[in-house]
Amino acid sequence: MKLIVVTPAGREKYLRLLSHHVLKSPEVHEWHLWDNCRNEADRAYLQRLAASDPRCKIKTLPNADGTIDVIGRFFRFCDDADALYLRLDDDVVFLEEGFLPRFKARAMAEKGAALWYAPLIINNAVCNSLIKNLSRVLIEGPLTCQAMCPYSWAHAAFPEALHPVFIEAVRTNRLGDFRVPDREVRLGRFSINAIGFFGSDILEIGELFYPPGNDEEEWLSATLPAKLDRPGKVFGDLVAAHFSFFTQEQRLLQTNILDDYYALAGLPAPVYEKPVVRTRLKDRLRPWRKPRNRGPDYRISLPAGGAD
Repeated sequence: MKLIVVTPAGREKYLRLLSHHVLKSPEVHEWHLWDNCRNEADRAYLQRLAASDPRCKIKTLPNADGTIDVIGRFFRFCDDADALYLRLDDDVVFLEEGFLPRFKARAMAEKGAALWYAPLIINNAVCNSLIKNLSRVLIEGPLTCQAMCPYSWAHAAFPEALHPVFIEAVRTNRLGDFRVPDREVRLGRFSINAIGFFGSDILEIGELFYPPGNDEEEWLSATLPAKLDRPGKVFGDLVAAHFSFFTQEQRLLQTNILDDYYALAGLPAPVYEKPVVRTRLKDRLRPWRKPRNRGPDYRISLPAGGAD
């Protein structure tokens, strides 16, 4: 069984880090880079990345311009019956050691039990809820088990608090504090930051598999599983980290969190333009007030003592 990683690509500042995690694994048969670049500088980097390793294959579609509307059409390239396809967002910034062979082994052992398989994803609203309620990590603050949680998805406050704690857990060999039991996902949307499908399932399902509109995530994670009565499944003992949603990106890029993930991988931080912090005059005059739209306050910590 081949492991083929597919990524809607790409933003250079994230892809440099993701390529480190993907291409260092001999388990990866191919990495399909779905060219959905927003500018020519990123597209030029995509070409250089593809030239760096023969396993990288660029897939193109007309009118792919960086918007999400086109991504569902790329699934037409997932047509190998002997492949396990693992879709990773370009801003997946961490895969734990041995992640790719372990994901493949776990998915193959569960083949037929679910339609799709995902790891426990740091900064994924459904997984955030699993971490709060089932792991040993201590989280104070509101969360809901909805893909577009009005607290943890809609604002940067939660990932701004979570990412540093997770990075510290990796540094101190405490990923075990984050792990949770496996859980099925039924009748609810799941953000598909990292999600695997078997090519044989795609071909067996046929045309019904492919997203009919511009919302691939709703179709693949919720609607299609409901139609087929086949759930998705989260592997709670396999951990990946997703940097941000569009609702969070600007604020998170103002921090050093991305640089810290590069340091975690032993790589120099990339050169990128950090968004300018703009404070409204009203907020500057009333510094004791929490800025509008900042989101709830969170306190997140590891339990006392222990390591993996």
